[in-house]
Amino acid sequence: MNLVEVYPIILNALKNLDYQSVYVANSGDTPYQAKNLKQTRELLRSIEIVPFIEEPLNAILNSWLFADFSDSKLIASTDNSFVQSYFSIIKIKLSTLKDIVERTNLVGKEDLLFVRLPDLSTFDDLSKASLDLKKAIEIPIMDNAINGEVKILAGDHGSVILYVALGTVLAVKLVAGICWAAAVIKQKRAEAKLFEAHAKTLDLKNEALQILIEAQSQQLKNLLNSEAEAIALKHYSHNDPETIERLKLSIVSVADLVERGAKILPMNNDVDIQKSFPDYGGKGLIESGIKQLKENA
Repeated sequence: MNLVEVYPIILNALKNLDYQSVYVANSGDTPYQAKNLKQTRELLRSIEIVPFIEEPLNAILNSWLFADFSDSKLIASTDNSFVQSYFSIIKIKLSTLKDIVERTNLVGKEDLLFVRLPDLSTFDDLSKASLDLKKAIEIPIMDNAINGEVKILAGDHGSVILYVALGTVLAVKLVAGICWAAAVIKQKRAEAKLFEAHAKTLDLKNEALQILIEAQSQQLKNLLNSEAEAIALKHYSHNDPETIERLKLSIVSVADLVERGAKILPMNNDVDIQKSFPDYGGKGLIESGIKQLKENA
C-alpha cells in the first residue's frame, strides 16, 4: 500500500498508539507493570501495512509483548526500556510519513478520489480500465444536477493509482452511492453464482433448472434497476429512463472494476463521506441503501 492510502491508519496510530507502564515498588526483578496491552497489540497489528516502519515494528512484534495475550504484565526494566525505545522510533517514523503525505496536497481535499486500478499487463487492459472509469465516474457526475468535472491530478507508484478531482462534493457523494450500489450488485452476483452451482447439484430437469437460473438473473436485473432509481432519486432532480440506464452502466462498470481488484475511495476527511463508500475488503454483508432511502423519505 502507498503512503496516501495508509494515511488514515497513520493518523489513527499517532493519535491512539501508546505504551503504558508504571513503576511498582518492591516487585523484585520485574519492577514495571505494563498496562492496556490488548489494545496496544491491536493498534500495532493495524500498522503492519504501513511501509518504511518494518524494522522497529518487527522488533516489537517479536518481543515479550506478543509472547502472550495478557492485558497487564509485570516486566523487567530492560524489557520496559526495549519497548519504550522502539515505540519512540515508530512514532517518529509515523510522524515523518504523515508530514510527507500532507506535503503532497493529496489529502483532506473535499472533491478528491483515490482510485486504485485493477492489475494491468497490457495497454488494452489500461484502455479498458480507463473506459470503465469513464462510465463509472465521469459520465454520471457530468449531469447538470451535479455539475462535476474530472481532473486527474497525479499518479503513484506500485499498483496503478490515480488521484482524481471531481470538482464538487456532490460529485463525490454521487460516486459514493454508485460504489455502494456496485458493492451490493457484486455481492448479489456472487450469491447468484453460488445458487446456480448448488442448483446444478440438485436432481432437477433441465427446464426447471433453467427457470430457476432465469429467475435469479431477473432478480439481479430488478435490483440493479432499483439501485439506479434510488441513486437518481437521491442525487438528481430527475429519473428519466436515459438517466437510469446511465446509472446502471456506471454501477455495473464499478462492480466489474472491483471484481478485478480496483478500489475507489474518498480523500475527504469527512467521516460521513468516508463511511458512504463501501469497505471493499470487508467480509460482512453490504446492505442496499434502498431501504435507508425509503425510511428517510
